[in-house]
Amino acid sequence: MKHRSHYFGGVLAVLVAWAPPAGAQGLEEVVVTAQRREQGLNDVAIAVNAFGVEDIKDLGYVDVTQIAHQTPNLDIKYAWGNSMPIFTIRGVGMNSFQASDTSSVGLYVDDVFQTSVATMGAFLYDIERVEVLKGPQGTLFGRNTNGGAVNYLTRAPSMEESDGHVRVDFARFNRIEVEGAVGGPISDNWAGRVSFTTMQQGDGWVYDRTSGEDIGEVDIWAARAQLLYQPSDDFSARLIVFGSSDRSQPVYFQHIGTLASPGVPCQAFMEGRLDPNTCFDLLGYSDTDGDPYAGDYTNRLDTEINADATLKNDNIGATLIIDKAWGDLDFRSITSGQTYDRFQPKESDGTVALFVDFLFASEISALSQEVRLSSNAENNFSWIVGAQISSDTAEESPDRIGYLDDLGVRFGLRYKQERLNAGIYGQAIWRLNDQWSLELGGRFLYDDVDFSATTYIDVDPGPGVTEFVLAGCPDPAGVIPLACQTDDTAFTGKVGLEYRANDNLLAYGSVSTGYKPGGFNGGLNTNSELYTPFLEEELLALEAGLKVTLMDGRAQLNLAVFDYDYDGLQAATPRPAQNQAGILNFLTNLESADISGAEAELRVKLTENLEVNLGASVLDTKNNDPGVNFNGDFGDSPRKLANAPENSFNIAVAWDVPLSSGGRVRFFTDYNYEGDHFKQIVNNPALEVSNKLWNARVSWISPDEKLNVAVYGKNLSDEIYRVDDLGAGGALGWGVLVLGMPRVIGVSARYDF
Repeated sequence: MKHRSHYFGGVLAVLVAWAPPAGAQGLEEVVVTAQRREQGLNDVAIAVNAFGVEDIKDLGYVDVTQIAHQTPNLDIKYAWGNSMPIFTIRGVGMNSFQASDTSSVGLYVDDVFQTSVATMGAFLYDIERVEVLKGPQGTLFGRNTNGGAVNYLTRAPSMEESDGHVRVDFARFNRIEVEGAVGGPISDNWAGRVSFTTMQQGDGWVYDRTSGEDIGEVDIWAARAQLLYQPSDDFSARLIVFGSSDRSQPVYFQHIGTLASPGVPCQAFMEGRLDPNTCFDLLGYSDTDGDPYAGDYTNRLDTEINADATLKNDNIGATLIIDKAWGDLDFRSITSGQTYDRFQPKESDGTVALFVDFLFASEISALSQEVRLSSNAENNFSWIVGAQISSDTAEESPDRIGYLDDLGVRFGLRYKQERLNAGIYGQAIWRLNDQWSLELGGRFLYDDVDFSATTYIDVDPGPGVTEFVLAGCPDPAGVIPLACQTDDTAFTGKVGLEYRANDNLLAYGSVSTGYKPGGFNGGLNTNSELYTPFLEEELLALEAGLKVTLMDGRAQLNLAVFDYDYDGLQAATPRPAQNQAGILNFLTNLESADISGAEAELRVKLTENLEVNLGASVLDTKNNDPGVNFNGDFGDSPRKLANAPENSFNIAVAWDVPLSSGGRVRFFTDYNYEGDHFKQIVNNPALEVSNKLWNARVSWISPDEKLNVAVYGKNLSDEIYRVDDLGAGGALGWGVLVLGMPRVIGVSARYDF
């Protein structure tokens, strides 16, 4: 722990040195709903990051992954390039790209849980606030919150006054973004709001040498309509209807090879290096041009894997939120339903061959209902009780295709998964005296999954499908006994203690548990035994934190330390087969993992016009599973958990320069550094990565604060930064790097009315 004390000691030294002048006003209070009621951020005994309307304006965020850049110990990456974000908080997350899977971090949009990783790509438009809650949130947020919860709260209609905005951006790669919203009272009891966004990018940023085209065009539309009925101060009903369409081109990857010859690993990969001049895949291909944004890609017009392929992802749904107050009681009901159709052709291997390429096609639907009752009296005892039930379905429709034609085979997969999840929960906080408070919380959960699947070889690829069935659940041969249904119950709980020395100091400690139910591997499994269900994963978390307001409200320092015991982490790993000889690569449960770490955040208003936000984290993870594959291909793996940087640092600086005309110029810059980490749970030393990203924005803001015109840059240092990697190692000698975009310069204009 020595290095951690130096790390945060340095932060405290900077804090003392930066004592602002007495004339500077205090920081604005941030209000969050991290405990299902409105509270000041510094009054919540949880590690929380929050981004409001002004934060999102400054940072220029337009998709869900970007909030990780200014959130210590949060990692978000897109699996397969530009869909299915993978959320990892403090090393806890599920590294999967199957639509049947749910994350180990709960994602919520307007308090509605997103049931599939495929539906988690919410667009950040007309957002009121984003809250990132760290650590298990099993009591109030419920299912799948071992790592924490991320809640996106859209801007609600106002009964007080009409308002709206329109924003237009033009940027490199012929990119145009348009966002708009308008809302306000319709009559005495009714209000409405309509908002939309579109992102259009006419030029790609990866050159395909096969077709001679640039790949990476973007075509996204999303809209939201809301109606609010509020006949009295104690009742309201808010209906939210939303939809989106994504017809963008899939992101193309950068090929890497790992073989010197078939069956023989190349020396560079064994030494922990990537070398395209001496390392090839099984077909003998290597990309040696040295350009990370160019490659030889498949362009087979008789398949879905070609340069003209686009996503066809469509989402539509509705949420109804009803609030009713009775004296000292508040009641809320949240009813939601949505469907998501995913069609994603994927050039996965970065070669001209049909080698390891796929077509994903998923249909997802979900219905949910939650009710909760909470106290609102200002006394020494507060409580919340609630119940929720939800059902969701995920299936491949049409069948998934695995294009391995140049290896002499083409696979097909169909599956259907139906899940029912329910829970009841309660939380109570006793204020024992002026300084001490005790929190107790718990949730009983029930989860039921029914699953069926068939994997086959298409023995005559062409207009029709001629199936030779390989595997399924149930086993089509009737030989392997499989339980194609799971039925789980569990209890999660929390005990917390708070100490308030005064209005400026909150210290807290807690013991909590997290739980994520089991399920099935919705992948393309060529052996029925691989459809054996994986079991639940559980987490025991110890956490202590400190929230300190300093310098007459002009500085805020938040610290947290934590230690986790992580059992049954759901991940892919080879295991001995039970019904045959040999080893199979199961999606199963790891024996255990250890996680410990710390994080610090500091906000300082140095002057009336200058504010600095700092964040830092350290993280130590260890995969204790005895599986030898986690030692890496050559026995030199550090066995770290995936997407868990050992350290990170972020800073954001905002400086306003008043103009004699009454307006102002705002200089804003943000920087994020992620230390060494691995993107996969099998740690290949050749694929260890660290990333840094620097952005900046200069804005002119009119005297009436309505018009904002800006010039901005993203990835200003033009870093070649890695978002993910796939494959690498194994008999195919194939792997790819998933890279972020190069430098982007743009202009933006926003008008608020």
